[in-house]
Amino acid sequence: MRVSKFLLATMAACFTLGFTLDASAEMTAAQYRQWAHSDNNSVYAAYITGTINALGWANGDLVSKKRPPLYCPPENLAIGNQNVYPLLDEFFKNHPSISDDFPIGLAILRSLQAAFPCR
Repeated sequence: MRVSKFLLATMAACFTLGFTLDASAEMTAAQYRQWAHSDNNSVYAAYITGTINALGWANGDLVSKKRPPLYCPPENLAIGNQNVYPLLDEFFKNHPSISDDFPIGLAILRSLQAAFPCR
């Protein structure tokens, strides 16, 4: 009985989480603009964190394979939400014609590339 209640609760949480992101797999520029400076504990903040982590892993994997990295931050800088939000704000400010459905993951990548270009 406890297992079935746990599974039901887990499925409900997953269902709710999926629809919190408007049932799409990717967060958009419009969603970022809506919540970025109002709710840092939301599923959206978790999405940003996951994207930053994924890009960091991809970057590290490229470096380990002696391939050019996607971006080149200082070695002593831990990149997280609090330093990516200002980069995203700057990105959207510098590109006002970007559509509302622009993928936030690509905006994060381009923001990191602009802030930390490789030489």
